[in-house]
Amino acid sequence: MIRLNAFFKVKAGVTTAQVKALTDELVELSRKDEGNKGYDLFESTTQPGVFLFCESWADKACLTRHARSEHFTRIVPELEKLTDGGLSIEQFER
Repeated sequence: MIRLNAFFKVKAGVTTAQVKALTDELVELSRKDEGNKGYDLFESTTQPGVFLFCESWADKACLTRHARSEHFTRIVPELEKLTDGGLSIEQFER
């Protein structure tokens, strides 16, 4: 199993509604990807504008397919435009 934690901070002036307009679709479609064991977005309660994707995948092949999916390759670049420095990703294996 692979666990991915992807942190990002949005640029000043970007609202939660703007973020959710992109991430809600990404979360919904990613949960349907083969091998997905969990896909959630959290908003920090201690650091304004900081978000965290928590993803779990059955194996590396499933994660690779997800990263190449239409919804991922369409939505993530748009999301990155709202961030201050892109996404910081930590990957863990069990």
